Amino acid sequence: MPGYDRVELTAELTVVPSSEAKSSPPREQVEAAIRTAGDSGLAREAGPEVTVLIGGRREVLEATMKVVEAALDAGAHAVKVRVEAQGEAERFGRGS
Repeated sequence: MPGYDRVELTAELTVVPSSEAKSSPPREQVEAAIRTAGDSGLAREAGPEVTVLIGGRREVLEATMKVVEAALDAGAHAVKVRVEAQGEAERFGRGS
């Protein structure tokens, strides 16, 4: 496995609910994101509308996309995402 796949990442996702969504109320939009994040096995709750995913690069990025899709599908206005690499990461394409 390349080194850049093993790098631990942290992704902080904040759901911005839409009160105008016809499909679901704001709380359901947040819960859809939390449920999807929990299914990944990487989730750590950080606050009422904030979920943190921690793990390997590939797993965190894949789970992040699923959480964003779930929130938007439920009618969220936006999802704010902050991704941070932990420690020294090897350059893309380098590694063993």
